[in-house]
Amino acid sequence: MADYSQYQGPNPEWEALTRTTVLPPVGLGPGETPESYQASRNALREAISRKELETEGEFLHASLLNQVCWETHQIPTRDNSTIPVRIYKPKDTSASTPPLPVYFFLHGGGYLFGSLDTEDANCSRVIASSPSPLMVVHANYRHTPQFKYPTPHNDAWDAFLWLGRNIASLGGDRQQVIVGGISAGAGLAASVVLRAQQPAESGSAVHHDMHIVGQLLMIPWLIPTRNYPLDLIVSKDRSSYVQNIQAPILPETQMKMFIDLLDAPVSEPVDVYLCPSLAPDQTLGCTPKTVVVVAGMDPLRDEALLYADRLETNRVPTKVHVFPGLPHGFRRFNGLDASARWDELVTEGLHWCMSDSRTSTRTTESPRAGVKMG
Repeated sequence: MADYSQYQGPNPEWEALTRTTVLPPVGLGPGETPESYQASRNALREAISRKELETEGEFLHASLLNQVCWETHQIPTRDNSTIPVRIYKPKDTSASTPPLPVYFFLHGGGYLFGSLDTEDANCSRVIASSPSPLMVVHANYRHTPQFKYPTPHNDAWDAFLWLGRNIASLGGDRQQVIVGGISAGAGLAASVVLRAQQPAESGSAVHHDMHIVGQLLMIPWLIPTRNYPLDLIVSKDRSSYVQNIQAPILPETQMKMFIDLLDAPVSEPVDVYLCPSLAPDQTLGCTPKTVVVVAGMDPLRDEALLYADRLETNRVPTKVHVFPGLPHGFRRFNGLDASARWDELVTEGLHWCMSDSRTSTRTTESPRAGVKMG
């Protein structure tokens, strides 16, 4: 039985930050609704993204705005609606540029938060930090509370199929596609990869016809229901869910709200598109190379590591990076050295997926006592 409690912490860098930084409140405030909470959080995230687009030139030598261009498309969904997709490329891309590797990206936010604009800095950073040109395709799936399961998952898959139909005209290389995301978006990414391994759906005019060379899962949420298999953990008290009931950023109350709003069924057999980490071994064995980045003080820690363990057992090349003692979503704190390391791992992970290497590794990212503010 698995035991990952050694990654719980403490982390001296996080402790140093919390001595000088007031953490933002989480959860619904008095009189607040999920809709108003969504609107206020998205507005904050969009403002932060705009600022980062303009100011990150200090370490990238030119602002992100000067290095990246993007365009937005409205694409059809299976229920006769549309969702927006944003395509990011290096600014010097031209009609003569060879087809670019594609990173199909899905944002996090507990299925409640996120928009195209919240991710402009994240997606632009991927482009600007890459040692070789690539394209990022960000699909803005529909969110709770307005939409429940399976709409976000269907939207992610519909967007992936749209990419397959249009990748050549967008300037992408269909032989070099990576699927990834953050938190809930990482769960959606794993669902897309799982679905992409299946035969073309009945009635579908075209399958995706792309080669997925890897998946990049950052602090993934892979079991967004209440049927978490605690029997796989050595003891309930040492599970990440119990250890992190009061964790910063993503405490139990926040998790419960996200799960209730998604309203996914607890079913037998398990819906593997909802919970891709619980797919049978035969299916997981067909998974492409995978990068998993995990926060140690995160209720999602154990499900991410269980998934990585299952992939390795099924001989899938897997790179795992664990940040002991850091909470879910720590990347929002730019003062942490670990946040800079997060960005490096995104770049390294994407290019490892595109490389010939098939070596699995597991790395514990060493905490540092110093913290840079500002």
